[in-house]
Amino acid sequence: MRNRPLSLTEKRLVREFYNGAYHTNSRYTENNLFHQLVARMRIGIARSVFGELGKTLDGGCSAGEVVRQARSEGVDCRGFDLCPDLHDMCYPEVRQYLRMGRMDHIPYSREDGFKTLLCYDVIEHVPIDSLQALPAELSRLGISQIACIISSDTISAGHITIQDTDWYVELFARAGFRLMTELNQVLDPLEIPLVWEEDEDNVYWGTYNRSGQPRNGWNQVPGHLFFHRPLA
Repeated sequence: MRNRPLSLTEKRLVREFYNGAYHTNSRYTENNLFHQLVARMRIGIARSVFGELGKTLDGGCSAGEVVRQARSEGVDCRGFDLCPDLHDMCYPEVRQYLRMGRMDHIPYSREDGFKTLLCYDVIEHVPIDSLQALPAELSRLGISQIACIISSDTISAGHITIQDTDWYVELFARAGFRLMTELNQVLDPLEIPLVWEEDEDNVYWGTYNRSGQPRNGWNQVPGHLFFHRPLA
């Protein structure tokens, strides 16, 4: 299933999963401290890596936490998601900045002027034939830098297209992107929010390579992948 296009039946099942994924689920919009910290951390790392994010697009934005936190820090960030009740379940303050769309049909144009794509915990949910169309979409939009996180958790529902890092490197190379492997030593020591203990209302922090993931996970699956495409 992870190495071929989904059948019509499988696509229908995946669609049913997402049709019910967010509906009336308050945990996506309840001002969860952990979600806020993770979003801020991810934005901060992307800014540190790229220097300037410019106009930013959050692919697979869910309720819009990343969009909300980015905009609060002065980043012009918009988002899209295929969730059918997106505008009912998202944070009200970012509703106008979110659109329904998919990785193979991103609902924006080159005239929107996006520079950066953020894509956190999303790509592993996208059918492989839809991902194959993503490089063309990035070229169409004129995006020149990507920050993403791809999970290797094969147990979670909806994780259907997990590949080795080289597969993603080759995928994005079709649009002229290269993986920024020189970041490993800089990013490894950074502390990140690892888990939120709801009973204690406390966030536990640790370095990425102490989180149970492979060392140098920033540029391995799972982990952060940063891509850059030189402008012509």
